[in-house]
Amino acid sequence: MKHFRLHVWLYNLLVALEAVRSNKMRSTLTALGIIFGVAAVISMLAVGNGAEKEVMDMMKLVGSNNIVIQPFEGEDEDSEEGSKQKKKYSPGLSLNDVENIALTIPDITSICPEIKYELAIVANGKRINSSIIGVNPDFFRVFNLEFGEGQVFNSKQVKENKAVCVIGNALRMRLFPGIDPINKQIKCGGVWYTVVGVLSGKSVAGKELEAMGVSRYANEVLVPIQTLLLRYKNKHLITEQMINAAHESEGDEDATSTDTKEKQDHHQLSKITVQVDDASRIAPTVQWLERKLLLMHNNRKDFEIKVPELLLKQQQNTKKIFNLVLGAIAGISLLIGGIGIMNIMLASVMERIREIGVRMAIGAKKSDIRMQFMFEALIISVGGGILGVILGFSIAYLIQSLFDIQTIISPSSVIFSFTVSALVGVIFGYFPAKNASDRDPVQSLRYE
Repeated sequence: MKHFRLHVWLYNLLVALEAVRSNKMRSTLTALGIIFGVAAVISMLAVGNGAEKEVMDMMKLVGSNNIVIQPFEGEDEDSEEGSKQKKKYSPGLSLNDVENIALTIPDITSICPEIKYELAIVANGKRINSSIIGVNPDFFRVFNLEFGEGQVFNSKQVKENKAVCVIGNALRMRLFPGIDPINKQIKCGGVWYTVVGVLSGKSVAGKELEAMGVSRYANEVLVPIQTLLLRYKNKHLITEQMINAAHESEGDEDATSTDTKEKQDHHQLSKITVQVDDASRIAPTVQWLERKLLLMHNNRKDFEIKVPELLLKQQQNTKKIFNLVLGAIAGISLLIGGIGIMNIMLASVMERIREIGVRMAIGAKKSDIRMQFMFEALIISVGGGILGVILGFSIAYLIQSLFDIQTIISPSSVIFSFTVSALVGVIFGYFPAKNASDRDPVQSLRYE
């Protein structure tokens, strides 16, 4: 009995295949909705997955539970009837702030001051414009930076203010192509530094990260912060003298443009990164930091505090919603493809009424007729699903190649879209199949 049923199934499948083959153009046009629907689901979700992965990479680069403090020159002067009140003196962001924060604010695991200068770098007969950044050894752990070669400067080098540095991978490729840079010399701001380490090329960055206070580090020179202050420039000392001089000569408008620039940039540090031990402590720590810094800066808010992880999490939630919208839009195209299958199958039933009558007259059951048309719909939807998967992979590859947008095709999106395409064939093929099987054999034979 089971052998007989299997034979019936195979026979109805062959009949359905022959019907699809004999109407190649119509079958192809019917499958287009499914093809483009599946391709849209796979490619759009690949774009969404790539965007989410990019955010996760950014979150890894900015570090976990980090708070960034940056200099900020806001309009904190009161202007009334054209006269300006004198600014209160503020030392700006300095190493004194770092020491006070470390001593007085709880739940801090690391604190990383940074000083950044734009200057020319000379090495191996080449001269390029880049940046030198003064950091402490904790900086590399806080920002999850990995080393491709060498290692971070050690405690002895830091304590003795040795002229050593770590360079980014992109800078290494520009200055030392095909050469081992370890223990080589580079000149920055008139000071020769020995390269002790090279960062790997895995770091990600962009304008979004830079706006959050995170640099790229692929093209920078990283040196011990005290070495930079001692050997190159301590802006804080210069600025304090200039600010005091400015207070002594109130209203003097004959200052040079250089003096004006130095007055405006009175911060010793370019950035302070504070890492807390628990994400739940970020909000209260931000409040404590603001109160503490205002107190130390004579109630002048010449700084701003950012929490990159929270900003990126908000961005991640936005991208998840974006993914859902993309998936929904692509899913609608699958629904339209199913409606197209049902429409064509109903037209096919009307064209083959006499064929249905002949089959039923020679002994075919209603289940055989229903099975035949169900198989036809399933063949079209499954075939369209396979072609859609191939097209989806191709579109995702083209998007990544042409527009430099990261795309990640997940197995779940392929399985989901292909399964839905098969279900669409079953669901939307059922009604035309039932309509065909319910026809009266005699009336079908008489149909002209």
